Amino acid sequence: MVIYNEYQTKNQSKFLYEINGHAGIHAQKIGNAIRTIDNWYKNAEYPIPIESYGVVTHLASVFRQPSTKNDFYTLFENWINKKNILSEDQKHYVIAMLLRGGVFGSK
Repeated sequence: MVIYNEYQTKNQSKFLYEINGHAGIHAQKIGNAIRTIDNWYKNAEYPIPIESYGVVTHLASVFRQPSTKNDFYTLFENWINKKNILSEDQKHYVIAMLLRGGVFGSK
């Protein structure tokens, strides 16, 4: 697959992925597509990838900022310590994050 933008000439190109002259999909793209199920954030318009803070890099947006107390770490701590009762949507998000896996460090 070759992508051109207005600043590139036909001699310049960006190959995203190619095998034997055919466009391909690598594991990272497939993994991101599979985990793009988070439609539980506030005022959700479309699903975003399951991320601790709801970061969508290509949009340069953070949908689950810590200040909103809707991020993974706040919700998980509240659920474990029984500080607040989580909604069904919040529980779905926390479980999806745990299934996704990763290193969940603390300060």
